[in-house]
Amino acid sequence: MIAKMILKLKSPMGQIIDDLCERFPLISSVVLQLAAAIFMVGVVTTVGLTGGTVIWLFYKAFGVM
Repeated sequence: MIAKMILKLKSPMGQIIDDLCERFPLISSVVLQLAAAIFMVGVVTTVGLTGGTVIWLFYKAFGVM
């Protein structure tokens, strides 16, 4: 019953993506893994830049640099 409700609430684009995933499982899994990898690289880059900026500001504030 809950599955039927979820299917009714699904957007047309979500339905198209699900249909493509069912039709081409290998290609869709590769594309989803690439998207997840790019997202994770972006998150790690953001964390690194934020941490580096905080450290640089700390050193700049105390006159080490």
